[in-house]
Amino acid sequence: MIKCIYICIILNVTLITNAQDLTVSFTKTEKECVLAEAAVTATTTSLPIQYLWSNGAITNNVSELQPGEYSVKVTADNGKDTTIYFNIEELICEPTPETHFTPNSDGFNDTWSIGRINNFPDFDLFVYNRWGQQVHHQSLTYIPWDGRSLGLPLPDATYYYILFFSKTDKNKFIKGPISIIR
Repeated sequence: MIKCIYICIILNVTLITNAQDLTVSFTKTEKECVLAEAAVTATTTSLPIQYLWSNGAITNNVSELQPGEYSVKVTADNGKDTTIYFNIEELICEPTPETHFTPNSDGFNDTWSIGRINNFPDFDLFVYNRWGQQVHHQSLTYIPWDGRSLGLPLPDATYYYILFFSKTDKNKFIKGPISIIR
């Protein structure tokens, strides 16, 4: 398994704090395999409101937050302020290969799909039959596999793949079965 800078869960966190004439609502959003976002909504009778995030942003929201610790200081014109501290976790994001496909030319599920493969542009994919013979290989540019080897359709069977996340680092990979059902 590989740790990526991508966030792989959906999580909304809301925090409300009240500093006399300043009410602040904070929201953090972490979505599957994309960088996180955070936003602050402040209400006060002392306008304007200033925002200062630990990454230097001065708006009420930030995006593309990589894993790490952050803070945001919200200050009203009357000098009232509050600071919110939060953390973005480093989570795992991996490709998600389908377990089977049906290359029978009916227009449904005719190719083998691997979700999130676009997050790994340097991938290296191998597919083997039950005797360990390589029947398919591709790298760098993913094209959904149609169940053919050397231009000929392979028979119904379970095949085995190994997907290296990078051609240059063979220590990070996933492997498993892929079934062709016609």
